[in-house]
Amino acid sequence: MARIQCICISTERKTSAKNIRQCQACIDGLDGDIHQGKGLRQISLLPMDQVSAYFAEKGASIQYGRFGENLVIDGLDWETLQEGDLLRAGCVLLEIIRIGAGGPKSDAYKGEKVCAPMEKLFIFCKILQEGMLQEGMELTKEDRK
Repeated sequence: MARIQCICISTERKTSAKNIRQCQACIDGLDGDIHQGKGLRQISLLPMDQVSAYFAEKGASIQYGRFGENLVIDGLDWETLQEGDLLRAGCVLLEIIRIGAGGPKSDAYKGEKVCAPMEKLFIFCKILQEGMLQEGMELTKEDRK
């Protein structure tokens, strides 16, 4: 069973995000996030196992939002996900629209690009049904009807 480990937003571009633990997912993005209303990549997801491995290798505690991600997900089989897949958390329905990051990067965190260490792992989604997201919520893959 997959679960949301954190919910983060950024208020400035190209910076690490802050874990706010719950957030309203609106049709145009996460409430208060810098990317709200700016295209289809409304929510970014990263796998918990890769995030924790990164920080373990650095000998540091996990810093949610460090890569500018919105959600860190534990227990989801990243290898089986494809563009067009649907993910549900409560009443929030997401559609995967892109796998992998790219484009402008930032040196905002200790001399490293914000998302660079995780670029290939990012999953971007658009919101199809809005609602409240909270840490600990179950996230499931849903079949298209």
